[in-house]
Amino acid sequence: MAGGLWLRVHALAAEGFGDDEVHKWLAARRYLTGEIGGDDVEHPMLMKALIAVVLALAGERWAPETITRLPNALAGGASVLVVALLARRLFGRAAALWASALAAASVTLVGYQRMAKEDTLLGLFLMVVCLCAAEAKAAADDGRAAAQTRWEQGGAAALGAMLASKYFFFLTLIPLLAYGWIRGTNTAWRIPARRWLRLVGLAFLIWAGLDWTPFLPSTWEYARSYIPGGQTVHGSLFFMGHTYHNLVQYGPAGTPPWYYVVFTFVKLAPATLLFALGGLAVALWHRLPAHRVVLAWIGVWFAVHSASGSKWGRFYISVLPAFLILAGHAAALVLERARAGGGAPFLAAASATGILLVGGEARAALTHAPHYRLYVSPLGGGDGNVPWFFPHCDFYDTGFREAMQEVSARSERGAEVCSEIDWVSRLYAERAGRMDLVHTLLRRGRACRAAPFCYVLVQPGRIYLHNADALARLSRRVPWHTVRVRGQEAVQVYRLTGGESPFPDDAAMAPIAR
Repeated sequence: MAGGLWLRVHALAAEGFGDDEVHKWLAARRYLTGEIGGDDVEHPMLMKALIAVVLALAGERWAPETITRLPNALAGGASVLVVALLARRLFGRAAALWASALAAASVTLVGYQRMAKEDTLLGLFLMVVCLCAAEAKAAADDGRAAAQTRWEQGGAAALGAMLASKYFFFLTLIPLLAYGWIRGTNTAWRIPARRWLRLVGLAFLIWAGLDWTPFLPSTWEYARSYIPGGQTVHGSLFFMGHTYHNLVQYGPAGTPPWYYVVFTFVKLAPATLLFALGGLAVALWHRLPAHRVVLAWIGVWFAVHSASGSKWGRFYISVLPAFLILAGHAAALVLERARAGGGAPFLAAASATGILLVGGEARAALTHAPHYRLYVSPLGGGDGNVPWFFPHCDFYDTGFREAMQEVSARSERGAEVCSEIDWVSRLYAERAGRMDLVHTLLRRGRACRAAPFCYVLVQPGRIYLHNADALARLSRRVPWHTVRVRGQEAVQVYRLTGGESPFPDDAAMAPIAR
């Protein structure tokens, strides 16, 4: 847990803000003034409130990026312990040690838990819900009625906190499916209807106590335009060489259903993937009560997210621990078989498993720090394919801060800065003292019209259906400046003058010369 925590909190400000993170930072600042509304009310309050607490304690001593990301980094460290407790209850101490070591070192889990997005808290509380369900079942089978009640109440409280972290209400199906499926086995675990009502009431009270913005009229007003896509800025996503509609309502016609299957195969180290698939095969074959908890978790998660037209890599961290637990389970089974061969074979097997399994993830994490998300497994062709698989989620605007520092230092007075993330552009321009810069979005008819000099910032993770023509046209020019991260082009800056337009069919503008 200490090692995992260090990986998550070390150099939190090494990467500049992502677009969504700026909204969290500004919301936390508003919270300290008593204003809990604003432009980010589609997300629950809990994470923003935690950021506000860190901001109140740290003041100006830490970088805004560190303050904004610290709550998630700490929650990510705590998740290592929860993985250990859940794996121990389900599959024993050996599996718990392997699973928690993987959770501590997993390059993908670490990278995405360092982002200021709600998915880390969602995943943490979901694991606590599963842990409480498993402990309640064990207490019922042992005849410990008081302990069973306490664990059930703890699960309800964790469920309320989970929903106060992110509005993924469909995840409540996981404990319900697990309970119903386990009841079909030889178990004494039963929850009467009256107790179900009390547990639902407790979960609702915890949720409402941690997140009361859904009860404000202003939130409903915002939701009326947000749900049908009225607040959507981009609405598409680049994945494996193609750009797809990326809104929930597109369903399977949006980002492809196999998105998370590909993510599993290319974002886990090869040995982790092998052991996780082995653990999954064992779980599907035996389907013991312990297996059913994890299978319900993975089954509900993949069924809903695969059918949805909206997919983001960060969503995966609420299911990744399930695969790490299965990998730990498989490792424990392998070593249990090796133990029968005596001391030397067992030690050899344990050493080999540790080097391949945990060592593979730890090596990837250490060599990619602090840009953990830029890891792509050798099975996916290695890191050179980062711009091809999941550039939006893996880059997450890395390098944009450095690009804005260059533009702020060298651009003309009153110049226009055109990008896909104008909030981040404004923040870093203001930090550099360039209040004179004009910030616009890369949109047809709006881009590069506010000033004689226009700096267009292009990112591999910000390729959309609405800007494809402009990016294709700009790619024929030599960039004015390029920011590279781990050898990859993270941001390209193009300098346009004299009314040039980045869009090829904007007749009102002069053509761009090669």
